[in-house]
Order: sequence, then C-alpha cells, then structure tokens
Amino acid sequence: MSIGKKILFSLLGLSLLVTLLLCAISIYGFNDIKATFQQENKSAIDDLYEKNVAEITKSSSKLAISLANYYAQTINIDFERIMGELNTMKGDIETLYNSGGTTHAIPISRYEEYIISQAAHPSRQEVNRTLNVLGAATPMFDNILKIEPKISLAYLVLENGMVISSTKTFYPAVEKADMRTRDWYKDAVKAGTVNWSDLYTGTDNRSYVTCATPIHDKKGQLVGVLAFDLRVSEISEKTLNTSDNTYIAAFIMNRQGHVLLSSLDVKATEKQPYFEKFIKNIDLKTTISDYYSDDSSIIGYAPIKSTDWLLVTVLDYEMMMAPVQAVAESVSATGAKMEQVISDETRRVFFIFLIIILVSLPLVFMTATRLSRSITRPVEILADGARVIGEGNLDYEFADLGTDEMGMLATTFNGMIVRLKEYMEAVARSAADKQRLESELEVARDIQLGMLPQQIDCPGYDITGMMVPAKEVGGDFYDFFMLNDQKLCFVVADVSGKGVGAALFMTVAKMVLKTAAQAHNITVDKLLSTANNLLCQENPAELFVTAYVGIMDINSGEIAYACAGHNPPVIVHPDGSSEFVPVKHKLPLAAMEGIQYPIMYTQLQTGETLVLYTDGVTEATNLDEELYGDARLLAALPSVKRLSAPEIIEGIKSNVDIFVGEAPQFDDITIVAIRKIS
Repeated sequence: MSIGKKILFSLLGLSLLVTLLLCAISIYGFNDIKATFQQENKSAIDDLYEKNVAEITKSSSKLAISLANYYAQTINIDFERIMGELNTMKGDIETLYNSGGTTHAIPISRYEEYIISQAAHPSRQEVNRTLNVLGAATPMFDNILKIEPKISLAYLVLENGMVISSTKTFYPAVEKADMRTRDWYKDAVKAGTVNWSDLYTGTDNRSYVTCATPIHDKKGQLVGVLAFDLRVSEISEKTLNTSDNTYIAAFIMNRQGHVLLSSLDVKATEKQPYFEKFIKNIDLKTTISDYYSDDSSIIGYAPIKSTDWLLVTVLDYEMMMAPVQAVAESVSATGAKMEQVISDETRRVFFIFLIIILVSLPLVFMTATRLSRSITRPVEILADGARVIGEGNLDYEFADLGTDEMGMLATTFNGMIVRLKEYMEAVARSAADKQRLESELEVARDIQLGMLPQQIDCPGYDITGMMVPAKEVGGDFYDFFMLNDQKLCFVVADVSGKGVGAALFMTVAKMVLKTAAQAHNITVDKLLSTANNLLCQENPAELFVTAYVGIMDINSGEIAYACAGHNPPVIVHPDGSSEFVPVKHKLPLAAMEGIQYPIMYTQLQTGETLVLYTDGVTEATNLDEELYGDARLLAALPSVKRLSAPEIIEGIKSNVDIFVGEAPQFDDITIVAIRKIS
C-alpha cells in the first residue's frame, strides 16, 4: 500500500476515531455519573440506615437494660424482704432452742402426724424432747404465713428428721420423704447462710423455689434448716407477663445457663436462637447489667442480687427497625427514578453522535485526499534517493525540496552522506592499524614463548614446562638450564601486572636471573640478592617479580632453593601422596634493594616429581567466583603420579580448565614439572 493511501486511511480513521472517542467519553461520562449516583445513593442509604440502626440499637439496648434492671430490682425487693423475714425467724428459733424451749410438755397426739417424717423414725423420747424445746415455734409459722402471702409454706427441718411447721398446713410430702435429702437442705447447710434453690416441681405439680438458712445451737452445731417455699406464679405473674409490654420474651436464668422461669415455656426458651447466641457470647459467671444484640433481637439482662440469678428481657429487632427500613425504601425508590433519567439522556447523546459521524465522513475523505497528495510527492523523492544511497552510491545528492520539513530533511541527508563518507574512510584506517597491531602482538607472543625452554636433556630426569598467557603476551616465565655437568638451575617467576609492560619486564628479569646464575659457583641465595639489586636499578614502572629459584645436584637429587614471595612448589611421592615444600618468604624481586634471601634444602627421590607453578593456577576462578585453591591442586596430583612430566602438566591444566568452565582466564598460568626417573 502506498504512503498516500496510508495517509488517506489514517486521516479517515483518525477522524472516525476522534468522533467515536468523543462519543465514548460522553457515554462514559453519563455512565460514570450514573454509577457515581448509584454509589453515592447507596452509600447515603447505607450510612443513613447504619446511623439509624445504631441509634435505635443504642436506645433499644438502653430500654432492654432498663426493663431488666427494673424487674430484677422488683423481684429483688420481694426476695430481700423474704430473706429478712427468714433471718428474723431464724434468730427467734435459735433463741428458743438455746434457752431450752417451753417449760410445759405438749401432747404428742396433737402434732405427731404433721411433724414426724416416716423416713426418719425418731424415738418417742427424741420426739418428746424436740417438742419440749421447739413446740412453741409453731405459732411463728402461723404468723409468717399471714403477714407474707407470697410464702406458700414455712417449716423447720431438724437434723433428727423431724419437721415443725404451721398447725394449719398439711403437707403430705413431709410424711413420705426425708426432707434432709432435698437439694435445698444440703445447699443451705453447705452455704452456711441464706440460700436460694433452683426451680423445682412440688408434689402438687407446681413450680417452687425455696429460700433456706441453717439453724445452729450456741456451740455452733447444726440443729436444722429453716425454709420458706414460694410458688413461681407469685414471682412471674407481673414481671414475666409480656402481653402488655414492648418485649417478646422475659425469663430468669441461673449462672449455669439454665432457664428457671420464663414468659414462654422453659424448654422452648432454651431452644430459641437468640438464647443460644446469648449464652455463647457473654460470660455468665461474671456478667453484670448490660445488653447483647444481633440481627434478630436485642437482649437486656441484670442480676437479681439476692439470688445472683439473671433477669433477661428480649426485644423484637424487626419491630424496632421497622421505621428505619421504611425510610431506606423511600430513598431507594427516589434514586431509581434518577437512574432512569440518566439512562435516557445517555441514549439520546449516542444517537446525536451517530448522525455527526454519517455527515462528517464525506468531508473528511475529500480533505484527506488533497492533503495526502501534497505530502507523498516529497516523500517519494526522499525514498528514491535513500534507495540509491543504500546501494552504496555515497556521491548522490538530494535536490532542493524547499524550506519546509521535507526540505530540511533533504539537506540533513546531504550532510549525513558527507559525514558517512568521512567515517567510512576513518573506519578503514582504524581496521588497518588494528590488524597491524594484532600481527605485531602475535609476533611478540611467538618470541616470548620461544624464549621459554620446552625440555632439557638431563640424565635421569624428565623436565618440561608450560606457560599460557592471559592476554597476547604475559608476565609469567620459567627457565631451566645446566650450570655444569652436575648442577641444574630452574626458575619459576611471576611479574606483577599483565600485557606488554609485564612481558618486557619479564624478559629483563629472565635475562638477569640466567646471567647471575651462570656466574662461577654462585649460590641460590646470592643469585636472588644479586638479581634483586639489578632489577631495582632499572625499574621505572615500579614492577616487581615473585620468584622461586632452585639449584639441584642431579646425582644426589639434593635441591638448594630460595623464595622471593612466590607460591611454594609441591612434591608428588611415588605412592600418590603430595606435600608443599616449606619456604621462607621474602619480598619479591625489584621491591627493595638489599634484601637477603635465606637458602633452604630439600631432596628429590627416585619416582618423585617436583611441581612448580604460579598463582594463575591456584587463583583460577569459576563463574561462581570460587578459587581453584591449594586443596584442589593437591587433590588433582594423585591421578598423575605415574605419568611423564608433560602428561603431569597437561593433567593439572585440564583439571583447572574443568573447574573454571566458561569463566574467562584473568591471569597467566605457568607450570613446570621435574620428575626423577632414575
């Protein structure tokens, strides 16, 4: 497709895109307004609902607590009054008992059927003694039933099994059971003070609670238990009646979570969902007056202090929240009407933009056609010229295309062609210079390696060496040569630095060491001292050389050696074990004049190999930046113990290469092997 058509279609597409974009933005704006309105409306409804719910919950919870407190206090007043009557009567009975009772015996026939439990079986003597002491208490029971209508029965159960009660009250259960076995009796004795029983069913199938307290003699011994029975109907008639109240249920429960009295059936109350949630979410053992609410009920509760029971009132959540729900529904309906208005406006805007698109397309087409023709002609000229230049004709020159951007581009191309020609010429010259330098360095490398001996004819010994420079030329070197028929001198050294400078200094150091070694009867320590002083005098670059030099008697295998800061060599024994040769390190050569290098001795036995090397071996690094190290060097030597000197060197170099892997070599590697074969 030509550039003219591309421009035409681009302009058409751009105009259509802009129109559609404006349409989309408008529709998006209306939809965004609609969404924002929906969100804000919902948020407002939710906030209003939550605030009203919170406020009604707060006021309802206060109402629930107030009701619970009111009825708890109402019941507590009755209970405390009854407890007061019980304690008063207790005091009177204890006074009567401790004073010895009446002085006149009361006929047994009058009281026997009322006061003797058939389960107790007291003796006639015990009955007579009891009547003499406590028979006068009977009028007390008659009196308490008159003044306190809520008490249905009052009686004293003695430890001997007898029961003293009102003369006007017949209680069949007294004759049928041992009252000392009742829970309220045991609980009162255990408590030692006034105690309220839980709810229980009497012989008349009515629900009762018993308020009881123990009676003691003046020695503190238990005499019996004084008890008042109260019918539940007397307690719940007013406080638990929900017919004329705002709550749906009310009940009394103990701290163990059991309902004692309820406006509903007791078992039905304990199965209500709100009851199960209530006892799970509060601590019944320690709770005081408070409320609990969920999504179905609001519960207020308060303790009845005299019994430590809880009185609970339950409000209808839905009834409390009905006004809030009505307001929320009204606001929601208004919001729905506004959303419909926004949707209608969105559709109207869409149709308006559709008409605009249909009308504007022909006008845009004509304008785009004329514009594309005015642009494409200069572009075609530039394209033809670029094709000619691309074919390698750097003498081509663009014609003048005016002063607009196309003309400026043509002028820029002409200047670029001139600079490109100059650059190509410079690249050609640089490539020639680089080729010449590489050739010279290759020659220097060949010369340097040619200066290093490969082997030497030394009877009884297999000697060879290898040096692999890290760059074109290196700073490591080695040498071995005969001083006379009986003495072999060998050197391994490493010049600081790399490249051409290190290679030149290496050449000087090698010549100085060899020249000094060939002096008549020179020892190895004097050899290093002499070489050090000479190298210090001619060292403007301030380089230095680490070196290990040895002179070996080829008949005995004794080696005299000295070390100038170089790595210690390794002796490989015939059994494959190996060890480093001890050295006394001194400063490298050319570091400082006047250094004295101590001489040391070792012995090379038949079958042993002396391996010398530079730090390019032990400091070889892999891609994980781990060093090859001394330990790996010693570990590699047992596998080459019986090989020739060239094979030993090749084995060590191969082991280093495997460790290094793809990591580049950063230092020269030099290895010399001297093997005594006979």
